[in-house]
Amino acid sequence: MGMIVIPAAADSSSGKVLLSFDYSDNSAPASVSNGSFNVIVDVLPGDATGLVRMFAIAPTSTNDSSIVCHFQWINQSQAECAFNFPDNGVWAIHAQYVLGPQTDVVGVAVTNLRVLN
Repeated sequence: MGMIVIPAAADSSSGKVLLSFDYSDNSAPASVSNGSFNVIVDVLPGDATGLVRMFAIAPTSTNDSSIVCHFQWINQSQAECAFNFPDNGVWAIHAQYVLGPQTDVVGVAVTNLRVLN
């Protein structure tokens, strides 16, 4: 299975944090031969604290449910989630940033990944 990355969009309604997707060392396209694929979100500025949740919305051509990684604390300016995509197609990966547990989302980023077998 391989992945093709379509550019990410990032926005912060608070103006204080920026989320961006990070795939490997950026010297090669994202790819995976089998199993799960780790998606990393960089949280800037580097001293930001809070939690990030990621979820993947399935392609409309499938009957797959969304894949959800629950909120996790930011660790060294990053949050990471392992996705195991069951079908081919373009999956929409969403990241949401909150300042603390049970607070409103104040930053979002979205990217699309094309999953190929």
